[in-house]
Amino acid sequence: MLAGHVAAVIVDRFPYGNALMIETPLSELPPDGLAQLAFPARAPTMAPNPALTCPAPEAGLFPETSERSLYVLYAHLQAAPDFSLDEAIACGAELGKIGQSGNALHPHLHVEVRLGPAGARFTGMAHYVANASAQEMSNYCTWRVRNIFQLVDPVVLLQRLP
Repeated sequence: MLAGHVAAVIVDRFPYGNALMIETPLSELPPDGLAQLAFPARAPTMAPNPALTCPAPEAGLFPETSERSLYVLYAHLQAAPDFSLDEAIACGAELGKIGQSGNALHPHLHVEVRLGPAGARFTGMAHYVANASAQEMSNYCTWRVRNIFQLVDPVVLLQRLP
């Protein structure tokens, strides 16, 4: 969808299965497209579920910056992504094939779009399974429920970016 850099490579971990996350700094979006998106100011988009077990956040996960980036997670890919953290990704590059890895009952592509602090990198992400490490669970909680990353409707991107 957008050019950027790899922020996470997830290999066969529940719930996302094989997944890839791409970061695109807001400063790299076309100015006319960025104005049309009208992203909200920083604010929580969902209340954390107190029943979810969330270990403490990983130290140094986020660089000290006021810059924000758009993050797109592509999940349930058929095979493990063949990319490395920080690798550049061109707009329109093939990321993988639709699959049903992770918590997918049927083949599909799961897409999550969020705004968050620029430069975040996730070295793994998993939850809801006994073999998930504390770091993987913390990363999942940071991505999904700590209100550090704001949920964005992916349809808005598809409709408004040139």
